[in-house]
Amino acid sequence: MESASVALAASMNPATSSYSVRDKIFHTDLRITSIEEVIAKDEVPQSSQPLEASQVLEDAAQQERAAEMQIWWDEAIAKNMNLPDGYSKVAVLIIKWQDELDDLKTRQEAEELDAIFRNTFHYACQTVELNVKSKPQHQMNSHISAFVNRYDGPNNLMIVYYTGHGVFREDTKTLEIRGSTDLIQERGIQNEARANWNKAEDALISDDIEGDVLTILDTCYSSNIAKAGNEDTRTFELLSACSYDTTTAKPGPLSFTRALIDAMKELVKEHNGGSFTTFHLNQRILINPNRRDTPSQLWHRLKHHERHIRLAPLKPRKDREHKPSFTHPARGYLTLRFAVRDESLNREQIEYLTKNLSQAFNNKALIGLKRIDWIGLKPARSTHFGRAALAIIVITQWRRFVNRKKEERRKSQKVDAVKLPTQYSDPCDENGSFPT
Repeated sequence: MESASVALAASMNPATSSYSVRDKIFHTDLRITSIEEVIAKDEVPQSSQPLEASQVLEDAAQQERAAEMQIWWDEAIAKNMNLPDGYSKVAVLIIKWQDELDDLKTRQEAEELDAIFRNTFHYACQTVELNVKSKPQHQMNSHISAFVNRYDGPNNLMIVYYTGHGVFREDTKTLEIRGSTDLIQERGIQNEARANWNKAEDALISDDIEGDVLTILDTCYSSNIAKAGNEDTRTFELLSACSYDTTTAKPGPLSFTRALIDAMKELVKEHNGGSFTTFHLNQRILINPNRRDTPSQLWHRLKHHERHIRLAPLKPRKDREHKPSFTHPARGYLTLRFAVRDESLNREQIEYLTKNLSQAFNNKALIGLKRIDWIGLKPARSTHFGRAALAIIVITQWRRFVNRKKEERRKSQKVDAVKLPTQYSDPCDENGSFPT
């Protein structure tokens, strides 16, 4: 049996790695509790160890199925509870360095990314450029805080993207973003072109945030971020250009941002304007032949989360406002666990379940139900006794099957084919009488 969990009025939110097996690259999603634990042990994530090809492909298939079931659930629960399907608002903040501090020349790709978010997805977009007129740390803190203040909400998504140089500071275990130092040295400017990303993203991890957050970092060592938030009911994911302790390509045909833009265009077209998850987005980037040497990573930044963020072009505002909005955040979360027969659920099963659950909680005035979120479907835990009992049952059933087949074959045999004893045994005693 499998265990499926749902959270009432709650939303809960693996790292994706590449493994080389016989000169072939396989991609999969493997889970760790948090990046914080990996770096605390001062070691590369366990997922970097080689796996059997069959296991890698099986894990990838399971993750694909899980992402698909989440989409089915979200769409069905929105329909049956008359709730908005997807986010009410989505906003994007693009952070880069001013051109004279940007020796990587990131402007063109940043503008293309802005265009697809703005024109294809209809998200609110803003691009900010860091300079050295004041401390870049203060600038970035201010930009992110203002962005959160404007776009945070219980049914909103905030996307923060950075492109540029990045280094990992071993002494502080933090990611430091940097601009070019040439201009600073020429003009003798006091403010350095650097800022601590971990400090700036405190505003996104804060317990006061209600909306979901997706950070996208196209910079070296972007998976080395140690700080992770506590368990929460919202989703916070990081899409990183490279794996732990590695670098990534500069802007151009091999860059992460180029692969990101291409993947979003493809997925929007394939889904006909429907939604896809960050899992699907990362998988599409991973299979890009230009990115096979530097696989991107997808991380959950909050503990015990399995939900992926869903991306889709926003519908016209009039279509988003006729359904109830989440003006008041939930004050409590009820988590239920259902033991089910199958390892996964199909679309018809999910539709049936959501319809009946929504009917069971249809008295919103009494319960105040806001939404029912899909947490995930996990394999049921099997104890040693349970496995032994299952083995005994299987063996017993197999023996019965074999014996039944033997009996059927014996009965179907012709008389001439039946083997008779080679020696005759007379049942009478020595006096010729049957024993009494």
